[in-house]
This record gives sequence, C-alpha cells and structure tokens, in this order.
Amino acid sequence: MGSSYVRKTDRRRYEDRKFSIRAAHRDPVDLHKLAEVLIRLTLQETGQTRAIRRNQEHPDTYRADPTPARANPIPVPVSEGQVE
Repeated sequence: MGSSYVRKTDRRRYEDRKFSIRAAHRDPVDLHKLAEVLIRLTLQETGQTRAIRRNQEHPDTYRADPTPARANPIPVPVSEGQVE
C-alpha cells in the first residue's frame, strides 16, 4: 500500500495537454451569388403570396352579362299534342 495512486484512464491532466491550432483555408464568400439567390427567393415568395391573395380577393369591378335576360321572353308556339 505504499505505492501512489495511478488512474486507469487515458485522460491527461490539463497541465499535460498540448493544444495546437490549424488554419482552415477556404475560398472567400461570393457575395454576388449570395445576393442573387436571396433576391430570387424573395421574388419567388412574393409571387406565390401575390397569387394566393389574388385568388382570395373579390374582383374590383363587376361586369354584367353582355346579353341581358329579357323580362318577357318571346312565347314559343305549341304544336298539337304538347302540353305547356
């Protein structure tokens, strides 16, 4: 029992750890492409919502039928044997 305690895990103490940092080189962001995609998505969404709103709206003007119904239609002659 005179030996010192030894952990049985592979973990290192904080003081024994070594940290390193690596640079990740990436291409710069293409702001032109991002702006174009954002504009296209906005226009697409606007078009869809506009179509939905137009389908739900009532028309601003009401146009009557160009051939108005007659109040007293012309009587149709009845031939023999037919009952009105």
